[in-house]
Amino acid sequence: MKPDFRRIDYRHYLCIAVTLGFVLLGAFVFRSAFFRLLEAGRDLGLSVAYYFCELFGVKYSFAPTVNALPKDPPAVFLPENWEAFKAAFGQYWTKWAEWENFRGYLIFFGNAARVFVVVLIPLVGLIFIFRLLIGRYLKTVNNDYGRESRPLKAFKRISDHTYRPVKAWLRSFFAFIGEHRAYWVTWLIMWIYFFNGFTILMEFFAYYFYFVFSFDIVNLYRQVCKLFMDLYPMFSFLPLWVWCIVVVLLLSWLSRRRAMKVLHCNERRNRGFLNERGVFLSAFGPPGVGKTLWITDAALSYEVQILDDALDILMETDSHFPYFPWAAFEAWLRRAVYDHKCYDVWSVRRWISMKRKRFEKRPAKEKLFGYDFERYGMTYDDKLCLTDIWQAIEDHALAYFIYTVQSSYLIANYSIRSDKQAEDFGNLPLWDTDFFARESTLEGSRYAHILDFDMLRLGKRMLEENPNRYAYGFGVYVISEIDKERKNAPTLKETKASSKECNQLNDLFNTCMKMSRHACVVANKVFVHIIGDLQRTGSLNADYLELGDTVELREKGEMLPVLPFWAPYWLADLFVGFVLGKHDDFYLQYRHVRGDSTLLMYLVHGLAAKLSNYRERTYNLYGCQKVTVRVERGTKDGDFRDCTWYRQSKKVYARRYASDCMSAIFEAHGELNEVGLDDLREYADVMATAEERSAQHSHFQHDIDSAIADQ
Repeated sequence: MKPDFRRIDYRHYLCIAVTLGFVLLGAFVFRSAFFRLLEAGRDLGLSVAYYFCELFGVKYSFAPTVNALPKDPPAVFLPENWEAFKAAFGQYWTKWAEWENFRGYLIFFGNAARVFVVVLIPLVGLIFIFRLLIGRYLKTVNNDYGRESRPLKAFKRISDHTYRPVKAWLRSFFAFIGEHRAYWVTWLIMWIYFFNGFTILMEFFAYYFYFVFSFDIVNLYRQVCKLFMDLYPMFSFLPLWVWCIVVVLLLSWLSRRRAMKVLHCNERRNRGFLNERGVFLSAFGPPGVGKTLWITDAALSYEVQILDDALDILMETDSHFPYFPWAAFEAWLRRAVYDHKCYDVWSVRRWISMKRKRFEKRPAKEKLFGYDFERYGMTYDDKLCLTDIWQAIEDHALAYFIYTVQSSYLIANYSIRSDKQAEDFGNLPLWDTDFFARESTLEGSRYAHILDFDMLRLGKRMLEENPNRYAYGFGVYVISEIDKERKNAPTLKETKASSKECNQLNDLFNTCMKMSRHACVVANKVFVHIIGDLQRTGSLNADYLELGDTVELREKGEMLPVLPFWAPYWLADLFVGFVLGKHDDFYLQYRHVRGDSTLLMYLVHGLAAKLSNYRERTYNLYGCQKVTVRVERGTKDGDFRDCTWYRQSKKVYARRYASDCMSAIFEAHGELNEVGLDDLREYADVMATAEERSAQHSHFQHDIDSAIADQ
């Protein structure tokens, strides 16, 4: 059956044509690459032969050719040896001071200045015309809302038939090339060959094998000469403006990689700060300082720390008993979790205990998950104590159970978005916890569990038969405005512990907190973290506040990208700032006087939007703000320590929580309200009247009015 060529995507023919064009380019433009590759192969072969002959003491009659210059060198004006280079280098500085040489420099700068003026004069004229057009536009006042001018309509029609189809086709073509790896890999290999990439690599190894026994440092200069000669076709083929673009793109790529490393380094510093604290952490400061933002940031770091701690335990138990069939055991545990036999750490312990009793009653290989205990033993000696295999199994099971929980580890009294994502093929899943390299999508995100405070009460509960009352376990417990939940002693002076109703004095909340770290400890690692925020420490009872460190949020710096100083972004940012400043002034005036859309406004506003988006995305991805926090120990002994917390926008501002997370308190009022700001009374003059003061319904004014009425 003959193939139907009409059904073949025409883009295959284009790619084949491009490939043939590159082949012709190599045959007619880069012919020297073939001969240099042959010479490099000869140099490498002789150097390898020289290396092995010297290594095994074999006599040889050939001479390595790695120090020989190419037979057909390009026009690279470099001396052939080091002595000639030193002589030429001395002559260079002698000629520097000669009048003819200085005159040549003046002529060069004069020609460059002439080119600059030729470009500058039309540019100044265009700017002048542009300003005239802007002035003309701003003189016309209209209310033609949504009306497009004729030039704008014509521009859109032309764009619909030229620019937009070409842009869409190019996107589809590049996507097609990306899907068919054979094409772009072939092209990449061809261009590496054209630019002597393989030749340079072979010459490097040729000199490496030669240098191992010869230690020929004198001829190292020749290798530098050969390198410049091999690079010459690449630099001579591409024009200067292309190299400028390549350098800018390369610097941008390097600076972004560097910035990404700084973001990860700062996150590790934050986690180091948290690891120095205990189980409890309380953040306080005045309203608007960013307390809830900070505890959200810290909670996300704690969540990743739990994953890392669980994985460390898995790797440790695996290394202690390397021949135990951990994969098969984990499959058993997954089935138990699926059947809801294991749903928390205590149920996992009971499940392991049941398996252990069955094994101890009648030891057998199949009762130990297939482990050959007679061959590999039942204990591990770490020079501290002997670890029994069943203890390792229990630690591994608990860590694996914690590690494989798909939902968020956060339990909070407000919603927090968590986007840890697992790649799971049915074995050991790997978690993606990178806050910075991930795309800005909500796909796969999970949200914090609703905190039922009855979980944290060992005494009276608000709902005595609450099904969640025993669910306290591993995780990160986040409590915003904890002072309003627990209150202080003066506020609770009328509250009685003997009350039949659940209150702060009889729910044993603080007792639970004091013992909370014992709720989930695996292999000496604590998997419980409790963090809250409050406006001032005096609003919370000391019994709770002294359980852990308190963090006072103090000074915060400016949110700036962590891109290095040599990044092209910083020059681009100056340009973007200048352009946007001019645009905003013009745009505000335009929107003030006109309601229509014109071609000039369409182009200017579109360009400004792209520049603004570029700056915003850079700040959002690489932005970092240093926050000074003062830490006081829970003992309240006056031991203060100032630390730095790195608030990074990509992590904490990516729709993690709602800054008005407590607004539901006023939602019921909003549904009943029928009065707007314009409906509220205004003062008649700068001095309030008695009747106007009475309309305030103030306790202060009420006390004054009552005192006057009693006189």
